[in-house]
Amino acid sequence: MLRATYFRVVFLTLSWSLSVAAQADKWQRVYTAEEFIVDVKPSTLTYQPGGVLRLQFRTSFSKPEQLNGNSKYKTRLETIEFRADKRYRYYETVLLDATGKAVATYPLAQDWKTFKPGGVTNRLFDFGMSLPPFGYWNVTTYHYADGNPKNSDSESREITNFRGTDVILQFNGAAVGTERCSSPSYESHALADKDFYRKLGISLEPLGVVATQGDAVVLKCESHDWAPAPSLILPLPSGNMLLLWKGVFLELKKRRH
Repeated sequence: MLRATYFRVVFLTLSWSLSVAAQADKWQRVYTAEEFIVDVKPSTLTYQPGGVLRLQFRTSFSKPEQLNGNSKYKTRLETIEFRADKRYRYYETVLLDATGKAVATYPLAQDWKTFKPGGVTNRLFDFGMSLPPFGYWNVTTYHYADGNPKNSDSESREITNFRGTDVILQFNGAAVGTERCSSPSYESHALADKDFYRKLGISLEPLGVVATQGDAVVLKCESHDWAPAPSLILPLPSGNMLLLWKGVFLELKKRRH
């Protein structure tokens, strides 16, 4: 059994199936108004240090908008950063004309703003909160990291009792059964970074991880409810997730409400 020494708790989301990955890479409608529509691309979701969620949105206007002089733009691409305290800022903004050519680019805005409840930005934030790994999950089964089959004779009652356990992952809280973290932070890491997994003592190959798809997400419990705090989040082909907990991978399935 794999020992969780450096990471006692590791959440893994293995690579999505082709259909799930393709869906995540498509623009999805978030907001519709008379003058414009707003779409989001879920595949751009990343978690930055300091409890920041970053996601790209596309605003398409029904009529060209005036920029300056004779310049006009028809589409606005905005990468927005959100914090759990419902503040946001623009990481990057690109304005495109009717042909898709960039006519202006604006870098990171340093100042954080507070969005109004029920407003457009609030809806964009809520959409980000609905994307995996956020949500309510349930443990269906478990696996070992080395790919070896389960051995019921050597398994502890604690491990076998994990089936049916509820797992909650949210921006402002996380829980595995009765063990809770009141202040989690998330941070994305490239799946292709072999040195990163070497430090964890984890081999991705037996798990079937495809290094070219998606990111790993490190989860840290800033409130120290879990000790040691660092964890890891990776997507299974079925859309389920794996949770490495006390030496075994718990398979998680999204709960319906």
